[in-house]
Amino acid sequence: MAKIGSWWLKSVAAEPAEEVVWSQAANRLKDSGRAVGGKLFLTDRRLIFCPHWVDAATGGRAWQVPLERVAAIGTIPKGSPGGGMRDRLAIGLAGGGRERFVVNRLEEVFERLNTARGLPSESPGEAHRR
Repeated sequence: MAKIGSWWLKSVAAEPAEEVVWSQAANRLKDSGRAVGGKLFLTDRRLIFCPHWVDAATGGRAWQVPLERVAAIGTIPKGSPGGGMRDRLAIGLAGGGRERFVVNRLEEVFERLNTARGLPSESPGEAHRR
C-alpha cells in the first residue's frame, strides 16, 4: 500500500489513487503549547500532517482532515493569544475546532490551500477578520 511521507516522517497510508499535490515543512501547534515538527501535505482529497520521527517517538501524532471538512483558512497574528513570535496558519474545521501551524511563506500557503478548496484567494488578514 502506498504511503504519504518519507523516511524521516511517520507516514500515513494513502487512499487508492490519491495524489500529493503539494507539501512543505511545518510545525503543528498543540493546545499544550508544544510545537511538533514535520511536514504538511495537500493531496487531491486531504490535508495531512506527518510528524518527523523524533517528535513521533515523543508523542507527536499525525493529523489529517478531508478537504470538504476544512471550513476556513486564516491566520493568527503574532503576539495574539496563540500567536507567538510569528503569524500562524489557522485551519478551521467543520463542526468546530481549529488546527494551528507554523509555516514559511504563510501567504503562499494560504493561497494554495484556498485554491485547493475552490475558493478565491484573499489576503490572510482578511480571512482572519471574518
